[in-house]
Amino acid sequence: MSGVTTEALPARWDEILQRADADAVVVFGAPGCLGPAADSPGNVRFLTGWAPPFSPAAVVLRRGRRPVVLAVGPHDARGFRARLGDTADVRQVAGPAAFAEPLTALLGRSRTCVAGLSELPAGPADALRGALPEPHPVDGCLHAMRTRHYADFADAAQAVAAISDAMIERVFAEAAARPRSGAELMVVAEQTGRSLGAESAGCWIATGEAPSTTYFDLRELRDVLADGDRLQIGTTVRHEGFYGQSLRMAVVGDRPQPLLEEHARRLLAVQDEVAALMRPGVPLADAASRMAEFVDGACPYPAGEDPFRFQFCHGLGLSYSEPAMRAVSGAGQADPRFADAVFAEGMVVEVHPNYSVPGLGHVCAGDMARVTSTGAVWLTSSERGLVRLGAGSRPSHPTS
Repeated sequence: MSGVTTEALPARWDEILQRADADAVVVFGAPGCLGPAADSPGNVRFLTGWAPPFSPAAVVLRRGRRPVVLAVGPHDARGFRARLGDTADVRQVAGPAAFAEPLTALLGRSRTCVAGLSELPAGPADALRGALPEPHPVDGCLHAMRTRHYADFADAAQAVAAISDAMIERVFAEAAARPRSGAELMVVAEQTGRSLGAESAGCWIATGEAPSTTYFDLRELRDVLADGDRLQIGTTVRHEGFYGQSLRMAVVGDRPQPLLEEHARRLLAVQDEVAALMRPGVPLADAASRMAEFVDGACPYPAGEDPFRFQFCHGLGLSYSEPAMRAVSGAGQADPRFADAVFAEGMVVEVHPNYSVPGLGHVCAGDMARVTSTGAVWLTSSERGLVRLGAGSRPSHPTS
């Protein structure tokens, strides 16, 4: 259990009970397979060391009592028991709607706080609201705790960065060796990540002379790369619950367009500049503002008209975008409770500027950065900048 040991868990349980100032705290987690669409699986992982991939779960913390974990079915129960041993009472239930009965018995009229209820399906969530005595939400408290415990996840962050690097390096090596379609390369990327122990290892890929968008579906990537094509890839990897990501651009052949080379240099320059800003005590919003200024200056399209532009940074952790760190994602994305958040030692941020250029399509770069006292350092180490892939025996695009 990289980042979480059973010895570390009791202190977390006590901390959330103390911060919530309640007799009991119930933490619900949506299925882990929801990936970037849900934050609550990370809360369950934070408090137990694991989260089920395909079912919701609940953790019940009470003062002076052994924690209770409610798991759906025998496989999830086995997963929790294998990690928690005797430190928690793992109880198997038939489904999320069946959480209500044991919760009623466990909680009685205790003063109870709740996290993750909003991410459960509507039916079970409504049933649970009836079983919980006037619950007070404490999602924000858990999200803040997660950022304060970043040091616990240093090994997981390093491991997920290495997996992301390996996925990209394997894809570029395969693409340089012989003509391949984007679909073939996507399979190679995902197989590589899973073979190295990732819980999930996905990617988008974009190909062509001027890729206009990114593709996640194999059927959209049937064209074989030709001389002069670009190959762009963005990984999204989860290892021991911790998310990682890399974005890279490559070109087939030895003669990339000078304009493409220029924008590749610009992307690296702003990545390095923003990483230097990421020091303890600096507002996350400062890094977001600097990145937005750069993209506005480099991109020929106004912000509202760029066909590709999306968020330029996000905090990585037990969520794809850590809720308490969303101020680094840009204006309008920060949770009001954390709008004034500052960088802290050990935080991990994905720094990925991206925008569109007429005639080039979209351009991007992305790396995982860990905050230190002198500025962030890169965790991802695969070749940055515009990677050149040998043309080999690939056909050329028609010149007319």
